[in-house]
Amino acid sequence: MSHYFKPATIEEALSLASDYSNNYVYFGGGTDLQIYRKQKLIKDEAIIDLSGLTDIYRIQADGNALILGAFVTLDDITAAPEIQTHFPLLAEAAASVATPVIRKTATIGGNLLVNNRCTFYNQSKEWRDAAGSCMREVGPTCLVTGGKDKCFSRNVSDTAPALIALNATVTVQTQKGKNEIPLKDIYAPDGIKYHQHMDDAILTAIHVPEKPVNGWFKKLRLRKTLDFTSLTIAAAIDTSGVARVCLNGVSMSPILIEEPFSGLTLEVLIRNARKNCKTVDNDLMPLKYRREMMNVFLKQWWSTVHND
Repeated sequence: MSHYFKPATIEEALSLASDYSNNYVYFGGGTDLQIYRKQKLIKDEAIIDLSGLTDIYRIQADGNALILGAFVTLDDITAAPEIQTHFPLLAEAAASVATPVIRKTATIGGNLLVNNRCTFYNQSKEWRDAAGSCMREVGPTCLVTGGKDKCFSRNVSDTAPALIALNATVTVQTQKGKNEIPLKDIYAPDGIKYHQHMDDAILTAIHVPEKPVNGWFKKLRLRKTLDFTSLTIAAAIDTSGVARVCLNGVSMSPILIEEPFSGLTLEVLIRNARKNCKTVDNDLMPLKYRREMMNVFLKQWWSTVHND
């Protein structure tokens, strides 16, 4: 039985996290956490509910820069006129997540920090007991590759690639104070320890520094709603001419390709994407098809920006 806490301040939440060391979990909208608890994949002693931290529920936009509190819901993002007008890439990404009902509860901070997924791990306890546990739980090997040194569970956030393409930074707070770091730097290419800089930290805000010249978003999944991504690509070109193309759902962390658009070619873009994405057969869609669709989506973006 877990202990439940609902702190009123960030300082109180951080103190509780320190008290329970690595045996706690932060609770936001809870849409993903509840599934993990039902499947008995989370067994932490303490649940720290952050929904009472009312100072991280804001949207600030001035037509150029954008600041989001980490507890802004995905539904709030899709409905905000200033985001629809100036940052439609983010609005489209948020609208692609789960279902309308879930988006009313799910938060932007929670989606950025969503747990990595794998078809051999995200199953009921009964299924795992029958098939054998993987190394991410208590088993000795990766059930996908048979290896003993690497877990390839996939990052499946859809808002992460959109915000990375928009060159976003995040504010994280620890007991030592606040730090602002590039969003891309909180992800690690490791299927077990997939977040960096987040030990006992709370993500409080997301900052997009400027409105892009253009943006593009595409998501591959079995159904048009509910399903986690099998491949997400977001791309944007900023006012200095830098192109940022971010792929997710096909590796342990979001993969960013960042180049001056004037010197970028489609061939280089596809080659870098295929080289850097550590895609394995751990999704309901076949591996070969997902790799082929990377090429298809990148060609679609390339065609779109050259026809604008």
